[in-house]
Amino acid sequence: MTSKACGEILIKFFLQLMKFKIHSISKKSNDWEAKGIASLVKKMPHHEVTFNNIRATSKNNSQLYSIEKESNLLMSAVENKNTTILWDLKGKQVSSEQFSKIIQDLSLESKQIEFIIGGSNGVSKHVFDEVKYVLSASKLTFPHKLFKLILTEQIYRACQIISGHPYHK
Repeated sequence: MTSKACGEILIKFFLQLMKFKIHSISKKSNDWEAKGIASLVKKMPHHEVTFNNIRATSKNNSQLYSIEKESNLLMSAVENKNTTILWDLKGKQVSSEQFSKIIQDLSLESKQIEFIIGGSNGVSKHVFDEVKYVLSASKLTFPHKLFKLILTEQIYRACQIISGHPYHK
């Protein structure tokens, strides 16, 4: 079998229903976020994108307590740590092409890829140790609502890159 044929089989395999779950410490979506995400999800009929918004702990708690509590809530929501990506400022910055390669590689292990976006104080060390990848979108800091939209667009872009669609360019 030629490498081109293998690549085509891989793309067909990837194009089967993939599930992307985004777990974040955040409040309920507002209108602009929901509309932006909905428009991108609509463009991915072969894939399922779901959001698990976990409520932040009380501001009355200590920072250390909040980080531990939120980290435990996030990790208890994760179904498969082997295909989970943590987004954190300390993570490795990747291009869209590199991100699509990570998605493609993880799709060979599972039909579900999970993402974690920690709270405003970050996540505890055990989260870094338990996930497959720790990535950073930028050195800039984004509000959670905006980053969830950016992440959804990057998931869409990765799917387009993997399938050979010209959207990326």
